[in-house]
Amino acid sequence: MIANKCPGTSFDKSTGRWKARLTQNGKTKTLGTYTTQEVAYEAVLRAKAPKDALAQEAVVSKKNLTVAQSNLLVETYWPATLLEARLFVLMLRCLHKTDENTPGITIPIEELMPGGRGGRNYELLQQALKRYMTLQIELPVPNAKKDMQTINLVQGMALDSTNDVVVGFFTPLALPYLTKLSNNFAVGDVAELMELQTAASHKMYWLMKSWEFKSPVTVTVERLRELTVRDNYERYTDFRNRILQPSIEELNGLDFKITFSENRKGRAVDSVRFDIGRKQKAEPTVAKLKQLEVPKPIAQFSDLQQKVQTRLQKLKLTQAQIKKVLAVVVGEEQLTKLLKETYPVLRDFETKAKPGENVAAATMALLKSTFPAIWATN
Repeated sequence: MIANKCPGTSFDKSTGRWKARLTQNGKTKTLGTYTTQEVAYEAVLRAKAPKDALAQEAVVSKKNLTVAQSNLLVETYWPATLLEARLFVLMLRCLHKTDENTPGITIPIEELMPGGRGGRNYELLQQALKRYMTLQIELPVPNAKKDMQTINLVQGMALDSTNDVVVGFFTPLALPYLTKLSNNFAVGDVAELMELQTAASHKMYWLMKSWEFKSPVTVTVERLRELTVRDNYERYTDFRNRILQPSIEELNGLDFKITFSENRKGRAVDSVRFDIGRKQKAEPTVAKLKQLEVPKPIAQFSDLQQKVQTRLQKLKLTQAQIKKVLAVVVGEEQLTKLLKETYPVLRDFETKAKPGENVAAATMALLKSTFPAIWATN
C-alpha cells in the first residue's frame, strides 16, 4: 500500500473534492472539504496545532469603530447564526487596509458573549467555531449553470478557555473582499451591528448599507429570499412576518429610516421596493448637553428597576429600547406588571417553544400594547 503523503486527507469521488479529517483520542472529526489535497492537509495541520500555537500567531490589533466588506460578499448568501454573525464583525474590525497577509485575530469572549463565559456557553462557542470552519461562500460567476467559485471564510479557529479568548484567521482568498476596498463596498458601524439581535437583521443591515446609495431599490422576492434565507420560508407571508418586517423594524430602531412596499403581479407579491434613508439627528440643546454630561448610573436604579432591566436584556432588547421603556414604565405597580406580562415570553424563549420568533420584536409589541405610552416616545 502506498503511504499517504498527506495523512488525514482523502479524495471524495462523489464531490470531486478533498476531505480533511483529524483523529484525536480515538475520535475522528471532519474538518471540511477542499479543492486540493495540499489545502486540505493545511487544515489538518492547523487542527493538530495546540491552541497556544494559534494564540502565538495572533497579534493584538487596533480595533476599528467601523468595518467594511465588498458588495460582492454582501450579496452572497451564507447561513450564519447570530453568534457567527457577531464573530464575523469582531474579526472584521481587526483588519486594516495595510494587511498583506491574514493576521491572527484575538477576540475576548466577553466582547462576543457579554457575561457568557463558562458552562453551556463554551459548548455553544465550540459548535459555532466548528460551523465557522466549514463555512463556504459561493461567489457569483458569469455562467452559473456550468461554473462555480467557492471559498472558505476562515482557515483556522481556536477557543482558549484559559485566557477566555477566541483566536481566528481569515483565508487568503477571502481577504481581497475584506481589505484594500476601493469601490463597490459597504461600511458598517460596529456598535450598531453588535446591538442587532438576529442573524437576519445582520444580513439585512449589510444589504441596506450596500443599497443605501442607490435608494430606492426594487428587488424581486425570489432574489431577496435567495440573499437572506435561501430555501426557508417559501411562503412570502411567512418570510415577511418572520424575517423582513422584524429586521426592518430593528434597523429602524438604530439610525436607519427604512420603508418597504410590495409590488404585486396578479395576487402574488412579486417584488419589494426599499426606500432607505437616515434619521435626522436633532441638535442637542444646552439642557440636553448638561444631562449627557452627568448620565444616571445603573446603580441608582431601584431593585425593581434593575430586575426589569435584567429581564429586558434577557429578552434581547437594545440599551436604547430598555432606556425608552424605563422612562415610561415607572412606579412599583407598573414595573411589577411588566415583569408579570413578559414572563410568558421569556419562558417560551428560554424553552425554545417558538424557535422562529424574533423575541425582541415580540417583547416590544407586547409592551406597546400593555403600556401605550411607549408609542409616544417613538
